[in-house]
Amino acid sequence: MACGLLCAQYPPKVLRITREDIKEGKTVLHEQSEAKFSQAMARHKFPVYYLGLDGMTGTPQALFMESYESFASISDAIALEDKVAEFGTLSTLDSEYHSGSRVWFAVYRPDLSFHSAEFVAGLPKARYMNVITVQIHFEHDLEFAEIAKTAIEAAEKAKSDQPVAVYQVVSGMPAGTYMLLEPAASLNALDDAPARSRALTQAMGESGSRKFLKNAGEVIAGEEPLLFAINPKTSYVSKEFAAGDPEFWTPKPPHKKP
Repeated sequence: MACGLLCAQYPPKVLRITREDIKEGKTVLHEQSEAKFSQAMARHKFPVYYLGLDGMTGTPQALFMESYESFASISDAIALEDKVAEFGTLSTLDSEYHSGSRVWFAVYRPDLSFHSAEFVAGLPKARYMNVITVQIHFEHDLEFAEIAKTAIEAAEKAKSDQPVAVYQVVSGMPAGTYMLLEPAASLNALDDAPARSRALTQAMGESGSRKFLKNAGEVIAGEEPLLFAINPKTSYVSKEFAAGDPEFWTPKPPHKKP
């Protein structure tokens, strides 16, 4: 329960993801509130780490991705949270800054992911996360897996440098929902996206690319890409993880002149 996404070699088996819809004009206050929550987690040495992400596109929102090794460990974490009165008080205060929230569980799909080890290794230096939510037609999971396999083979052939961790949502969102997580150290990743797309198309070949697009159109009902900024103030990470880029995760306070 204590490691998962933030201090392991591979992504965690389970994510508990919370989305908070931030009220207009309350972004700064919400950040301050969540910072107090992560500080309280550190004081109580809570055994579950999470990433806090701020929406850069779409509606004002924040995501919190908690990492677990099993669903049973989620139950253990909730039981521990209930024992700390401070957490409840902070949650009540934080509710003043968002209009609603949603929680869902997702399981890691290594067979659909690309370069997962690189995904985890690059997280400490990542500043952004592209979160692509994909909705497939009912009972088309096997066909979606075939499409993903084709994309992975093309990415390997094209020597893509963009790792992708894929999670299948099992509760909290409509059936057939998948999440593709793409970390990036800078927004240059968006500038390079067209070139990566062309490289994938070339790797598939003309006929293979047409077949891929046709199959994807029949299987995928829709997708929504949203860009998030990783916020160290609203995250709670391990010391080992923070050591990967201490200037970002644990910056020293500004020097005050005597």
